[in-house]
Amino acid sequence: MLEFASSPAFTLGIEIEFQVLDQETLALAPGGPIILAQAQRDPTLAPWVKPEYIRSMIEIVTPVCRSVEEAHGWLRKALRKLFEIAEGKGYRLYSASLHPFSKALEQKVWEDVRYQNIREELQIVGRPFISQGLHIHVGMPSAGDCLKAYRWLRLYLPLFLALTTSSPFYEGEMTGLYSYRSKLFEALPLAGYPRDFKDYESFAQLVETLLEYQIIQSSRDLWWDLRPHPLFGTLELRVCDLPSKLAEILGIATLARAYLMSVLESPEEAPEVPQEILRYNKWQAARHGLDGYFVDPVSGRKNTFREMFKEFLFQALPRIESREERSWIGELEEVLERGTSAHRQIDLYLETGDFRRVIQSLGEEFWT
Repeated sequence: MLEFASSPAFTLGIEIEFQVLDQETLALAPGGPIILAQAQRDPTLAPWVKPEYIRSMIEIVTPVCRSVEEAHGWLRKALRKLFEIAEGKGYRLYSASLHPFSKALEQKVWEDVRYQNIREELQIVGRPFISQGLHIHVGMPSAGDCLKAYRWLRLYLPLFLALTTSSPFYEGEMTGLYSYRSKLFEALPLAGYPRDFKDYESFAQLVETLLEYQIIQSSRDLWWDLRPHPLFGTLELRVCDLPSKLAEILGIATLARAYLMSVLESPEEAPEVPQEILRYNKWQAARHGLDGYFVDPVSGRKNTFREMFKEFLFQALPRIESREERSWIGELEEVLERGTSAHRQIDLYLETGDFRRVIQSLGEEFWT
């Protein structure tokens, strides 16, 4: 059976995929390899800065952290170095899930065999795929714990999407969605809303079948919105758009970790819920953002994501202990008032009619 390499419980890893922009035009620019080459000269950055699908992206991953505070301290230092490297080479890093006006066909795939093979296989389906995301790994002490946590968090994935939407524009057009990235991603094979599993053995059996038929090369080829990661011994949250503020990223990590701590402390198992309800909830998050409607999979009540967040947070609150964690949860509570990155992008564009002003303004708020 597929071995699950357990991790210390509730350790944390955060993966952030940044857009690489030209400093002058603020368009996507193929500077990822240049930034990566410079970052590899710094031993504190080299293991943690990674290539991504297109050259106008670059990814940074944290080491395994014992807490969100530790992840914050590491990210604050590492990101300042990475931003300085980018600026020194004539680029800037931008935190959002889709660029508002650059053209997908103008982007070049990273010169990596895996990415080139993906591009060749996906053809026209993969050409629009120039999005960026936020992935959060939470350490699981056992395979059984991972599947219990997976089954509970799977029910609330749309809430995490609604709290992070940041992709309302594509190639110069207003899409009418708050997260167009999530819809682009669903066009890819083995992507989108994950299926339910009764236990880890059922998940492992599926992976082994897909490996046997050479449909995947490893479990990382399952591009689900949430997936067990046997190699790392984690549960990986992948549904989120990329917020434009570091504090909101940390807030999402805090919320996910605290919720998983609470469900693993409870003897209750997640209920079976029709996939159609879960997909409806995700569509509402992508289309309407925080004002969309969410059918609670446990109570059956229907309310806006703004209201459902308050109830969901109540479940996680007992595991939010430090003052710093509460401040990041406070950032998410403020999102209910000021809106997500997508709300702010739309408001700025309607006010100015200028995508570059949108990028400039959202870029300035990353550290705030």
